[in-house]
Amino acid sequence: MRSKFFQYHIFLLLFITSGKVIAESSLEAKLKMQRDNQAYTPLQFVQPRYPSKAQRKGTEGYAIVSFTITKKGTTENALVVEGKCGDIYGEKAYMTDCTDFNASSLKATKKLQYRPAEINGSPVKVDNVLYRFRYEMGGEKKTKPILNIPSRDLYVIESWISSKKLHKAEKKSLGLVASYEDVNFLLGKIYALKNQDALAIEHFNRFLKVNYDYEGNNLRHTLEISAVAIIVEKLFKVEDYSGIIRLAPRINNSRIILTDNNFQNKNANNLIDISYFYLGASYVMEDMPNEGKEALLFVKKRAKDKNFLNDINNYLLQAQ
Repeated sequence: MRSKFFQYHIFLLLFITSGKVIAESSLEAKLKMQRDNQAYTPLQFVQPRYPSKAQRKGTEGYAIVSFTITKKGTTENALVVEGKCGDIYGEKAYMTDCTDFNASSLKATKKLQYRPAEINGSPVKVDNVLYRFRYEMGGEKKTKPILNIPSRDLYVIESWISSKKLHKAEKKSLGLVASYEDVNFLLGKIYALKNQDALAIEHFNRFLKVNYDYEGNNLRHTLEISAVAIIVEKLFKVEDYSGIIRLAPRINNSRIILTDNNFQNKNANNLIDISYFYLGASYVMEDMPNEGKEALLFVKKRAKDKNFLNDINNYLLQAQ
């Protein structure tokens, strides 16, 4: 039995980071265009107040505000169109949506002053102007990107994955993997989408063996959790239950990491549930009912989807 609930979450994951890159690119392009146009440059720099709650937590990020420049050069109709928290020096595709900096950015927007735009010598309003407020803690930056891949190459490969140009994404990734081991994560995604399960498992396993200095980088953990979840799903499809059981220490470690760091990430928690479900089912199929019950009961306590609960209960009955 294979849960449609879990298959949905796994294959949604294969596109989720690509979607964020594409969605972000249109804003980035417009910001660059406006930076090149002196009419959209404020007359003086405005430093927003760093939200005290974010500062206490060491949270960094940015907010992009859209507004209208009036005939007098002031701003009006301001609203936040994108807010992100995370490592602003890492890959933006893996930053998380947040509202931590919205209020401070909107307040700072009111202080922006521009030289009014003119048409035939008369001042005019300009709508949909964008401005990014960045929030970063002081001190030397020591953080690392989540994936050790050149930003441009990562963007191109993720874009091709998102647009299903898998052959081009595969060719470019294979050309980079010898120099950047993290490319194995992208190759795992590519082969999973191409239904080349053996290759997907091989490259995700290579990614999991990369020696990465975390420095508290929970998003890196989420990528590793996703790799494990996809491997487990692929192994279950070919009834390699013993292979899944061999991954039990890593599955358990993923649960401990998120608990210890109090990292509340919906995708990560769904992926842990996927892994524990298949682990529990594999124990049952390998005639290890006690271990199977333990894993399945852990997931059952967290389950809300009815189909998911039915799958769990079916294997719990077999464990009796």
